[in-house]
Amino acid sequence: MSTPSSETDVPPRDVIGQVTRSFLAGDPLRCIADAANTSSWVLLDILGSRVADRDEEQRSRALRNRCNATLAALYQERERFEQLNRAGIDFGDIPKVLAALGAPVDVDIAEEMLRTTHTFKELAHRAYQLHRGEVEFVPPIEMLSLLYVLGRHRGVQPDYELALGMMPLSSVAEIRNFLGPGGPYGQPAEILAVIETTAQAIRAGDDAGISYSDYDEIAEAISADLGDELPGRGDLWPVPARTVRRHLGQGFWGTALASAGLQPTLDPFIFSAPDFVEAAREYRSGGHYFGSPKDVASYDSWVTVEMAAGRHRPSVVAIRRHFGAWESVIGAVMPSEVEDEYDGMVNHLRVQNDVQEGWAKAGELISEVLANMPWNSFLSIQYAEDTEGLTPYAQAVPSADGVWFEIVSEQYLPADTWPIDTGYLTGNGWSAPNNDFPNWFKDGIPHIEAGHQILEGFRYGRDCDDASKLRWHTGEFPTGPGPDGGVTLDDALNGIVQTLSNAA
Repeated sequence: MSTPSSETDVPPRDVIGQVTRSFLAGDPLRCIADAANTSSWVLLDILGSRVADRDEEQRSRALRNRCNATLAALYQERERFEQLNRAGIDFGDIPKVLAALGAPVDVDIAEEMLRTTHTFKELAHRAYQLHRGEVEFVPPIEMLSLLYVLGRHRGVQPDYELALGMMPLSSVAEIRNFLGPGGPYGQPAEILAVIETTAQAIRAGDDAGISYSDYDEIAEAISADLGDELPGRGDLWPVPARTVRRHLGQGFWGTALASAGLQPTLDPFIFSAPDFVEAAREYRSGGHYFGSPKDVASYDSWVTVEMAAGRHRPSVVAIRRHFGAWESVIGAVMPSEVEDEYDGMVNHLRVQNDVQEGWAKAGELISEVLANMPWNSFLSIQYAEDTEGLTPYAQAVPSADGVWFEIVSEQYLPADTWPIDTGYLTGNGWSAPNNDFPNWFKDGIPHIEAGHQILEGFRYGRDCDDASKLRWHTGEFPTGPGPDGGVTLDDALNGIVQTLSNAA
């Protein structure tokens, strides 16, 4: 099993935590690399071991908020912006000048937006819309599709008389035109009746939403059932989840639900395989405006501009993880005689990325528990191998100054029983056992970083290779572990055993 890179340009441990915090705050990758005095490639490897579902969602929301705020600030400063531009000041330097003049401009985000003039007109129009509070034109078919799938999800019984008396004729025409001629007459009637019955329930206060994954699953099943019954349609019905999210929610499922008067769900933001392919294709066609496509920071800059334009794209971490290799993202052309070898390498990297993502998810969950634990409690982590006898374990205790944690030493789990790499532990800031602390330990580690560092101790220090075998729970001294089972964060904080598969 390989251990993390030991290259000289890898930031020290105390900088790695700041790298993660900056990424989650929406900072551009280019700026993070400059601050850490390292390359964007090194940062991508670090973030790949730290960032999973929860962190992806946190970064996307932070980036969207910063982009919208920056667009609003630039719109407010449009007169001075134009004056500076006419004076010959480069677009990329204008944000710094505005900030020096006292304007509340997020310079880092503004510089990314203005790195190229290619999309400036589109961003200017978007800033105007935000200023006016205008809602971009949305084809109503996505809204109707959302209501129909939600109704089917709720088991709504269609009220045909209600639909006939209440539904706008424009919606009736939209459905009939979208479905096309040739299908049975009863099918559009059932669809319209379910939509209007669902809409009436929402207006009456039943505003519970539907998760992205549930919508996607139900829509695909309905579409498969209707395939032969609606031969005239030109597009899929119901509208695919990714299309609803993009057109109705500007890339966010919660925004799509809110546009229909529904409450957002707690699902993390989910990209489908076509979303990744679309992002790679669009980046290849316009990413050269942001620098070399071989530089991962250029993709991150492109994502920022896309977000500012209202299009949510997978992060640089997510898209590399999906495609396996960056060469696959940018569409490198391989000679035919090495295509098989290249595909094999990419597939191998995808498997490695899946493993890395599992550890990153577990690190997120454990860090979240540590951040919410009372200070008079402990976190216990066990590597539950399917064998009898002792297996690696760790314990952590949070405080105002960070987290103290330990991982079992040779004294309690000898190397001939379970492997140990003392060189890795020593080289990565773990303190060796002593008279006061008989296990390997660390102290004062920030909560956001603690979960990941504990798991690295398991993975590289004690040769644990499967994140799915981790089990963890909290407890107050001196109580022991709670029962096993599907759990939430609240359950975990109350001592219920949590795993990577049952954690909510």
